[in-house]
Amino acid sequence: MASFITATIAISIDTVLPAFDEIEDAYGLTADGLPVSLTITVFFAALGIGTLIWGPFADRFGRKPVMYVSLIAVIIGAVLSSFAPTFEIFLIGRVLWGIAAAGPRTVVLAMTRDSYDGDDMARIMSLSLAVFLIVPILAPGLGEILLQVGSWRTTTLAAAVLATIGSVWFLRVDETLAPSNVLPLEFGRIAQAARVVVTTRHTVLFTIAAVMTYGSFFPWLGSSPTLIGDIYDRDAQFALIFGANAVFMALTILVVERLVRRFSTFPVVLTQTAVLIAVAAVYVFWSISAEGVPQFWGWFAMVTMLTALNASSSPLLQSMAMQPMGEQAGTAASVIGAAVFLLGAVLGSIIDRNIETTVTAFGVGFFVYGLVLLSMLLAARRDLTESSL
Repeated sequence: MASFITATIAISIDTVLPAFDEIEDAYGLTADGLPVSLTITVFFAALGIGTLIWGPFADRFGRKPVMYVSLIAVIIGAVLSSFAPTFEIFLIGRVLWGIAAAGPRTVVLAMTRDSYDGDDMARIMSLSLAVFLIVPILAPGLGEILLQVGSWRTTTLAAAVLATIGSVWFLRVDETLAPSNVLPLEFGRIAQAARVVVTTRHTVLFTIAAVMTYGSFFPWLGSSPTLIGDIYDRDAQFALIFGANAVFMALTILVVERLVRRFSTFPVVLTQTAVLIAVAAVYVFWSISAEGVPQFWGWFAMVTMLTALNASSSPLLQSMAMQPMGEQAGTAASVIGAAVFLLGAVLGSIIDRNIETTVTAFGVGFFVYGLVLLSMLLAARRDLTESSL
C-alpha cells in the first residue's frame, strides 16, 4: 500500500514530459511567453514547500486524516490541471498538486517510524522511498502510453485515478499515531520539535548524508536527455536505456533489502558508499582520459552501478535519520524530507549546469558528494550503539 501511494505521487512529476508539445499547442505557448517546462519546475518547488507543511498536521490530527486530505488535494490539483482553460490556471493546479503530493510521502515516512524500528524500519522505508526515486524515471514511458490512448489530459488525469484507488485502499490501514504521541498544533511546539531534529547529532549527520545522495541523483533525472541524447547521440534509444537503468536500480534495492536483513543497516550503507566512491573515481579518471566522452556501453555500465548504489542507500540513510524521532515523527519527516529534497536539488543543479558536451561532471558529482557522505557516516559511527546498527 505504501509503495502504491508513493508511486502515485512519484508519477505526477514526469508523466507529462512526453505531452509538452501537445500542451504548448493547447495553450498557444510561444517562445516569448511562459515556457512549458514550468510545469515541472513549479511542481518540484511546491513539493519541497509542501514537505514542511504536512508533518505537524500528521502529529496533531493523526496519519490517516492527513493522508486522506492530501490525496483529495492531489485529485483536485490533477483535475484542475487537466481541464484548466489557460496555462496560468494549469500552473496553479500544478502548484496545488505539488503541495498536496508532499502529504502522502510525509505520512508514509511517519507511519513507517510509528510501526517499525531499527533494521525493520530501514527495510520498509527503503522499499517505499526507493519507489519515489525510481518511478519518475519510468513515468515518461507511461506518459507515452497514455498519449497513445488519449490526449495530453490523460497524462495528468492518471494521477487523479491512482490517488482515488489509493484512498480506497488506505481504508484498510489502521491509525499508527499513538494517543500519547499526539502533539498540539502550535508554532512554539512545532519550532521545538524542529529544533530537536536539527540539534540531534545522529539525525543531522544522516540527513546530510541523505542530501548528498539526492544531490548526486537529481542530475540523472534532469540531464539524462543531454547525456544520452545529445552527448552520445542515442535519442532514439533513450526510453530503453532509461528504463534499463531503472530496472537495475529496482533489482539492487531488493538485494540490499536482503543484505540489511542479514547484516543490519549501517554496515551495508557504509560498504555501499565505499564502493560508490571507488566506482566514481574510476569513472572520473576514465572520462578525463577519454576527453570527456568515454565509450558508451562502458560508461552506461558505470552510471548504472552509481545510480543503483545511490538509490538503494538513500532510503537507508533517511530511515537512520528518523531513528531517534519517534515522539515527533511527523514533524521530523517534514524537516528531514524538506532538507533532503530542497538541498539535494540545489546540489544537483550545480552538477546539471556543468553537463554540456562531456559526461565528466556527472561522475565528479558522485565522487565529491560521496566523499562528504562517507565523512558523515564515519562521524556518526561512534555515536551508534550496538543495538542501533
